[in-house]
Amino acid sequence: MTSHIKKQPPEDFRSMSGFFMLIFSNALGTTILGMFMMYLTDYSGIDAAMGKTGYAAAFGTAFLFITRVIDAIDDPVQGWIVDSAKERRFGKYRFFGVIGTVLLTVGLVMMFGIPGAVKGNAVTLWLWAVIGYLIFDAGSALGAVTGPLTQKSTTNPRVRAKIVSVLRMAAVIAAIPALFFNAIVNMIGQATGDVGVAASTTAIIFAVVFAAITLLGIFLIREPYIEKANEARKGAVSFSDILILVKTNRPLWVHSAGFLIGNMAYGLSAGVILYFIRWYFCADLSTGQVDLIKFAALSGIYSIISLVPNFLCPFLTTTVLRIFKTPDRSMYGCMLVMASLYGVLYVLNFTGVMHTVPTLLFVLYFLIMIPSGMTALFSTLLSVECADYAEYRVGRNMNAVTNSLYGLTQKAASAIGSAIPGVLLMAVGYSVDAVTGTYTGDLSKLPAMVNGLSLILALVPAAMALTSFLIYKFGYNITPSVRADIAKALEENRASQ
Repeated sequence: MTSHIKKQPPEDFRSMSGFFMLIFSNALGTTILGMFMMYLTDYSGIDAAMGKTGYAAAFGTAFLFITRVIDAIDDPVQGWIVDSAKERRFGKYRFFGVIGTVLLTVGLVMMFGIPGAVKGNAVTLWLWAVIGYLIFDAGSALGAVTGPLTQKSTTNPRVRAKIVSVLRMAAVIAAIPALFFNAIVNMIGQATGDVGVAASTTAIIFAVVFAAITLLGIFLIREPYIEKANEARKGAVSFSDILILVKTNRPLWVHSAGFLIGNMAYGLSAGVILYFIRWYFCADLSTGQVDLIKFAALSGIYSIISLVPNFLCPFLTTTVLRIFKTPDRSMYGCMLVMASLYGVLYVLNFTGVMHTVPTLLFVLYFLIMIPSGMTALFSTLLSVECADYAEYRVGRNMNAVTNSLYGLTQKAASAIGSAIPGVLLMAVGYSVDAVTGTYTGDLSKLPAMVNGLSLILALVPAAMALTSFLIYKFGYNITPSVRADIAKALEENRASQ
């Protein structure tokens, strides 16, 4: 009989369970933040409280843009704080993971639970929303420890790929409630007679439950204690260290630019599709009335077709990686497929075929989500590789700073994906009754709005995905030999510590 060999951390069951739970709060925050624009315009009741038609759309567009500018300033600062912190027995990244999870949850509760007394005044509304977002953003940045923990836990590519697959599967599962947010809210709102209250209550319950799951995951993970980490370069990470990182880490900037544009392709399309489904398939444009049950059903179908491919992605990633050999090649291969599928979607919409066969929208989105989901996995592998490259070139561990600089691309993509549709909504004076879901703006502008939404749905994303393909194909410069040199150097460094 062969004896069973017990797996060691981070490959053992306890550690993998911890990594699985670790991402729940951040995954919920990222996904449900994509719903925040629709929450503001359709569920918050801001227009009614203000007595101004279209105010919520204008507020949401400006708010999402301004807060992402704030991100550009404070995320690297928060990364600097984490990297400059001392090692601790509990774990440096686990410690900040706990703090980040609590802050993220408080911020989400504030953003989706705006009190009625706050909504009726522009000053109090801005103060409440900005403070809530700043708390959320601080939590999101400090709690984004999946990359640093993966990089710190092992240098083995096979084990890293396994952790990333577990994280991706967890992110998909964690995103389920947020993906079905509109379906749940409209079903509850139809039953209770108040869609706005249903939206706030649902979001808050999700945030609190997922925080508890993430905190449990943090306590399950065993973070390596590297007592002599950065011993040769004592003290806090300096400006010169960051400057060297910026100057020497070309792979980070190529990856950041490539994923910013590629992720923005999906962000734009995802930012308009629920509005498109609501007004293209579920509304009477002559009256502005919406069939909430039909919208709940179709948005539920959209959630399912967004969800199923992501369940498949962790299993397909290994095969794709085997075919393309490296994460960067796998990434640009997926981007090329996405560009092609978005192009087909645009042609079908432009020719009017999709109008007569609406099922094509869901079929094509299902196909688009397969390469899109895999890019998230390859993006994580590339960001970890960029962190390795930073440590290799700079001579000290700067995981959090590297991760925060890269993380800006994801937030920028989300911001632009929400802002561009927001500009369109502002132009038509978009306004919805938060209780009944009926359109209360200028009905004569609804057809033009739907046409604008259909344009953003496919043509622009096709161009962006193609641009991302070109950036990765011709810009990413970590070759197999460089990759081998990095792994050898880091293994020697860890062994000496």
